[in-house]
Order: sequence, then C-alpha cells, then structure tokens
Amino acid sequence: MADPLKLPLITRAECALLATLGEARARRETGLCLVEGRRQLAELLEAGCAPRLVAVQGEPDAELAALLARARRVGADVVELDERAARRLSAREQAPGLLAAVPQPEEWHPAPPAPGPALLVALCGLQDPGNVGTLLRSALAFGATALLLTEGTADPFAPKVVRASAGAALRLPLRRLSFDSLVELGAACDCRLVAAHPPGADAVAPRVAPALPSRCLLLLGHETRGLPELPGCLAVAVPHAASVESLNVAMAGSILLADWYRSHAR
Repeated sequence: MADPLKLPLITRAECALLATLGEARARRETGLCLVEGRRQLAELLEAGCAPRLVAVQGEPDAELAALLARARRVGADVVELDERAARRLSAREQAPGLLAAVPQPEEWHPAPPAPGPALLVALCGLQDPGNVGTLLRSALAFGATALLLTEGTADPFAPKVVRASAGAALRLPLRRLSFDSLVELGAACDCRLVAAHPPGADAVAPRVAPALPSRCLLLLGHETRGLPELPGCLAVAVPHAASVESLNVAMAGSILLADWYRSHAR
C-alpha cells in the first residue's frame, strides 16, 4: 500500500464531482453525497460506510493518516486538495479541509419490526435542513428503526442536512413516501400513528402530552402549518409555558423521541 502521506493531487474530474454534490440532481444521478470533516469520516468508517473519494488539504498528521489508510483499505481514492479548492468546495463557512464522496444507503424496505417496542419517525413537509438534520440525529440516538420522509421534506443527503445530522443521514434507514401511505405503513408495521401538534392548537392536541405507545409511528410536521388529519391518528403535544407561542419542530420532536426512549427502550 502506498504511503498515505504522499497523496496524488485531485484531478479536475474529481474536483468537479465534489462540486456537483451540492446539487440534488447530481446526488440522484451519482448516488453519492458530500461529507466533511475527519470526525464524520471516522464515524462513517466505523459504521461500515465505504467512501468513494476522500480529498484532504495539507499534510495529514498521524491520526488523520491512519484514518486515510482505513479509507483506502475499503476502496476509497484518497487525494490531496489545495487550500483554494477546499474553501470553494466546502459547504461550511470554515472549511474543515477534508471532503468525501460517500454512497447513499439503499432505501429502507418496510417490514414489521421485531416484537416489542418499535419506533418509526415521519418528517412531513419539513423544509429546513437544520431541523431535518437534527431530527435525523435524534431519531438515531433515541432508537428509531427508520425515518420516513414525505413530499416537501428537505433532501436528507444535502450537505447541510448531512452536517446537521452528524452523519445520521447515512446511518439511519430512510425511505421517501407519500403522506397518504403512512396509514397503510403504520398498519403493516403494527405501529400506532401519533401526530405532534402545538399544545391546545385548535383543540386538536391536549395540553398535557400522553405517553407515546410502545409501537409508534410519530409524525412531525411544520410548527405552524401542522399536519393534515389521518384516520386513527393519536394527537400529542409537548406542554410548555403559554408565553411561548410554539417550540421549534426539531426541539419538540426530540423531546417526544426522548420520552419514548425513556419509557420503552430495552
């Protein structure tokens, strides 16, 4: 194996590939997404993800050299990136000096979870990348089997979402589907549909949050537009002081997920 400290320079084609991964169309066509920073790369390698390309700025220290050697062993092309290209290609204000093109995981195929507690999470029309990324991270942390994304929800593999999710977008099973199909999926997985609403909103949701069922498909929608009604769907809320109009959906959703985990996780 070649010395990981002596890296070939990035080619124009490789640079162009990294540049296009900020665009949804390119991500769909290539099946890749952009990951930045050594910590996310390390976590993804630990989770079994195999990068296609890793580009690093400057001479790697010993820790990074070992990480790049691991990436090479799973088939990644590891190349050197100059400072100007690192700034131009990064989606961050402060470029971390490491970018990777990572294959997107295959979509989750619905199947009844194992007997006992089970949690599915549906993001319904959430467009803010930070909210989507945070909820991906919380869903992974609090034991969700899979995360579902309905129409109008931000692309889970967009750079800002991947960054906000701390890599959870590549580690948690995901599936895109229509809002109307949630009822059928919940029944197939033997999970009760539960919709989060602001407390007391139009008398839909209670002002005190009931406990989430042990087998739960939790629906999270826009904090002001809310969610369309679905038959047999239980309404829940996160109670808070009346002086606060509403909680951010990522905060409210994370609280509900944590409550489920505390009550039902094995």
